[in-house]
Amino acid sequence: MNEIRKFIEWLSFHPTPDEITRALVLDHLAQAHACCSRIGILNTDDSISFIGEYGFEDGKKGKTFPGSVWRTWKNDASEIAIRGSADNWSADKMILMYPLRHRGATQGHLIIRFSKPISNVKQIEDLVLDFAVPISLYLSLKQEGLRPAPSAATREETGSDNLSVRQIAILRGMVEGKTNHELATELGFSVSTIRHETMRIYQALSVSDRKEAAKKALILSLI
Repeated sequence: MNEIRKFIEWLSFHPTPDEITRALVLDHLAQAHACCSRIGILNTDDSISFIGEYGFEDGKKGKTFPGSVWRTWKNDASEIAIRGSADNWSADKMILMYPLRHRGATQGHLIIRFSKPISNVKQIEDLVLDFAVPISLYLSLKQEGLRPAPSAATREETGSDNLSVRQIAILRGMVEGKTNHELATELGFSVSTIRHETMRIYQALSVSDRKEAAKKALILSLI
């Protein structure tokens, strides 16, 4: 989890999509034999716009493709077709196309290409998910025009400055996608204590669920 935490902290420096894809390949997924990465954002007309990439030779960054085109792409050296199935992998298990979600809906895709077929697909998919969640939150903030570095007055108005060290630790776990049981084990508290502190965090941040709390934590630079 330390690696994920460092990645989230790095996102607070507002890297470009190109820098994010490069960091994924070179700094975080190299041991899993990742060699290329690409981020695509879905538009309301089902077209997809590629906003960042690293390693791909065909250079789709800055280009938009209609749904009738990108949904029919076949397996080749750089892409995976969306075949209407639940399988996020190409047939040769060398390309993973993982959905980036916002408010429960798919807002885009994170595409990772590997230099050799992956045998332990579930393990690698879980690893990519750890990075996809904060990337989804980060892109959501960018698309909504929210400023991740607010003024001090904004933080005071939310009451977030009154969060305890324990609550900040729990909030960090929310951003990392940890469950209450995982947080209880990691922090040494009971599950009921985690739940109680979670409700206090919601009240301080004026939110109603974990996803909103995680997003607000990034907006207010609390972690």
